[in-house]
Amino acid sequence: MLIDIKGKINEKRLSYANTLLPLYEAIVNSVQAIEEDSATKTGIIEISFIRSKLKELEFPNQSNKPSIVDFIIKDNGVGFTEKNYESFNFAHSTYKEKKGGKGIGRFLWLRAFEKVEIESRYKESGKWHLRNFNFEPTKNGIEKHSLESVNGTDSRYTIVHLKSLKEDFQKWCNTNTEDIALKIIEHCFVYFLRTDCPRIIIMDGEEQIVVNDLFGLFTRGQVANKAFQIRAENFNVNIVKLYSSKVDNKIHFCAHTREVQNEKLNTEIPELDTYLTDENGQKFSIAVYVTGDYLDEKVNEERTVIQFAKNTEESLQFPNEVAQEEIIETVSELVREEYSQYLDNLSEVRFERVKRFVHDHPRYRQLMKYRMQDLKRVPSNLSDDKMEIELFKIQQGLDFEVKKEANEILRFIENIEDKDEFNEKFNQLYDKIIEVGNSKLSEYIIHRKLVLDLLEKHIKRSNEGKFQKEDAVHRLIFPLQTLSDDIGFEEHNLWVIDERLSYHKYLASDKKFKALKELKSESPERPDIIVFNKPFAFTNEDKPYGSIVLIEFKRPMRDDYTEKENPIAQINRYAGEIVSNEVMDKDNRTFDFRDNTPIYAYIICDLTKNLRKFAKDGGYKPLPDNDGFFFFNDNYNLYVEIISFDKLIRDSKQRNKVLFEKLNLPTI
Repeated sequence: MLIDIKGKINEKRLSYANTLLPLYEAIVNSVQAIEEDSATKTGIIEISFIRSKLKELEFPNQSNKPSIVDFIIKDNGVGFTEKNYESFNFAHSTYKEKKGGKGIGRFLWLRAFEKVEIESRYKESGKWHLRNFNFEPTKNGIEKHSLESVNGTDSRYTIVHLKSLKEDFQKWCNTNTEDIALKIIEHCFVYFLRTDCPRIIIMDGEEQIVVNDLFGLFTRGQVANKAFQIRAENFNVNIVKLYSSKVDNKIHFCAHTREVQNEKLNTEIPELDTYLTDENGQKFSIAVYVTGDYLDEKVNEERTVIQFAKNTEESLQFPNEVAQEEIIETVSELVREEYSQYLDNLSEVRFERVKRFVHDHPRYRQLMKYRMQDLKRVPSNLSDDKMEIELFKIQQGLDFEVKKEANEILRFIENIEDKDEFNEKFNQLYDKIIEVGNSKLSEYIIHRKLVLDLLEKHIKRSNEGKFQKEDAVHRLIFPLQTLSDDIGFEEHNLWVIDERLSYHKYLASDKKFKALKELKSESPERPDIIVFNKPFAFTNEDKPYGSIVLIEFKRPMRDDYTEKENPIAQINRYAGEIVSNEVMDKDNRTFDFRDNTPIYAYIICDLTKNLRKFAKDGGYKPLPDNDGFFFFNDNYNLYVEIISFDKLIRDSKQRNKVLFEKLNLPTI
């Protein structure tokens, strides 16, 4: 059977995140070539970087190094003997099957590089040979092959030249020499643990790194080996104390001695969102390498993904399957055991910040009782905004749980037989509902008190002897230039005026009449707030709105109104504009509401001399407390109430008084 090499290359996938995978594959091949001959005293692998000269000329003073275009890997392994060359020529060769070879690694080379040049001097059957060939994305794959006998020598070598890294991969290839060395350690970690690991040397111009020495420097020999079992599957784990400048704290899943994928440890151990500190005050992180036959069997051809069971539930259904989360949980426990002396102290310190945040945000306090384990998983290094998001997610989970349990109680009621059992379940849920609800209610009540305090401040004269503009009061009640669809229920404070206004159908704040989709108007007039309320109960289903509300704010202590700025005249004009134009329903059809739909208007202002005159001249009647006026304009079916700022605050405080007292908040 013939294989189209070009087609084989095209079917392989290599993400930009795995740009260095061809290099790793070449290094592993070199390690295995050295292992193949037990007579090799000291295995040596030399890796040379060739960088772009063009970019060096273009950016001679740049801080980042020029792009890497070639990798040259040289080893003193057994070489391309007839058997090894035959295996190379055979796609999906099983020659290295016992070592985890899948026979496709070389195809990944050509996903990232234009071609590969190979030169190998080796000894076979007592004679020395020199083999040269290219591996290219052609139909046959092997090009320019030559084999010749050479004079006797004690030196053997194989050079694999990964040539011309493709431009799109160049963009993603790390250019830092030490970073690449660390990635090699990461990928081939299991090899570095062995005493017979070849000496791996990186040569990048004048810079040289012995990767083995770097491994020893970073690990300092502090590697703990453990084993565990998940059902019938056995796993080994190496827990490494890593003294590196970069935080690792990851679980590395390996197959056939190579890293395949990794996951962060702080998902299960939130303390590991940063460095740990040893007895000498030196920072370190933890790298965990997991190996096992199960991982070897489940890795894909490219060694980029391990095919775990989707979740623990699926793995339990199929005894021969293991979920990644199961391994992570088990490994996390082993890490906790191994490093408990560091983690316990760090956990207490870390959790203090979470507790302080919860204390400052009472709506989350019930989480301390019902979601403590979730709170302990919240990273400590989050900003306040991000911590708020994390706690909100936990809170949503608790809310859902309470609703679910409440529904179960309701279903239980339908089939109730044991009254005592019901009372026990109900009381437990009742306590939970109260605690969850009270924390939210407490936060909301405190918010109301702060709003009223701020409103009181707005209506007082500043140190400069000036009063706030009406926009400041308006903005506190409802954001300017917004629609009700733009903001959430808790983002406005219409309750200050009337609790019922919070449950409107549509609201426009500081919008021109001609911009309102509910009204066919060309007027440039701009009411402060216009509210289209939901229909009341027991009304005609075709009626789109139960009422319309107009709200007009005036600057505290203003008394210089012109005839045009007279708020009473303004409200009359607004009502006239609404009545004289067509109102649209949800189907964009017109609706005539002039005869039966009331318009309610609130004028919020200080009752200055001119304002009182406007009210009396307009036939307005004073309210019983003499702190406002009332009038009904039957021309527009318009109910108008003029409310002083003092009355607005006083009445709102009175409505919320019992709530403030429950939280021991001042009510004066």
